[in-house]
Amino acid sequence: MTIDLFIYLSLFALAVGSFAGVFIYRLPLMENNKDINLIRPRSFCPSCKRQLKISMIIPIFSFLFLRGQCGYCQEKIEPIYIVHELIHLLVMLFILSVYVSFNSSIIFIFLLFSIFYIQSILDYRHLMLSISLNILLILMGLTINYYLNFFTSFEESMLGVAVGYSFLWAINALYFWLRKRVGIGSGDFLLFSGCGAVFGVLALGPILLIGSAIALLIYTVKKQKFTQQIPLGSGIAAGAIIYYIIFVVTGLL
Repeated sequence: MTIDLFIYLSLFALAVGSFAGVFIYRLPLMENNKDINLIRPRSFCPSCKRQLKISMIIPIFSFLFLRGQCGYCQEKIEPIYIVHELIHLLVMLFILSVYVSFNSSIIFIFLLFSIFYIQSILDYRHLMLSISLNILLILMGLTINYYLNFFTSFEESMLGVAVGYSFLWAINALYFWLRKRVGIGSGDFLLFSGCGAVFGVLALGPILLIGSAIALLIYTVKKQKFTQQIPLGSGIAAGAIIYYIIFVVTGLL
């Protein structure tokens, strides 16, 4: 891999990480404000609401140059934005260390990570998941396995979609019958279905086991934050990432 390609992929990772931060920040706002979407208005300071210049939104560099402050009102910028960017950069470097020569798999796997990452943070911070990203995840999984058998066969991918959705739906239906209230959100159904589309039906067991353990750990540590709700979506998304690292990258699958 050439130095130029390495730099381009690193910059791409930073750009996606920056977009992930915007997505995580704006999606909850979009629920109650129809004037806000992922594109409009342009990036603005949460404190003074002034639109930021291009020089103020360059990933990592702008944050460091402005010393973590707004270029207008000098209010501190949440460091979580640069964290999103750095995590995406580190993940890209990790993927590049696994795939020595460049191919389209690098971009696909990186985008999968970004989707799981966004969903995990959204559910942790706001107890919500993006339906659009869940549907995109399902379509990506079905497409890549149909044409390339990337992670599994297309048949197992299709079965993973059906089993992933119906399994959590059935658990929620039973819970609702017993307790007369919803226990698992429909966003979790789709997210788990997306995991099945990407990794196949046989991956659902390990992902749910890992994800449930993570969700319960988060709930135990942050019990005051979540009261009676468990961020299962965060656990499932994190479980999918861990599943990929353990079983796919290490060759245990």
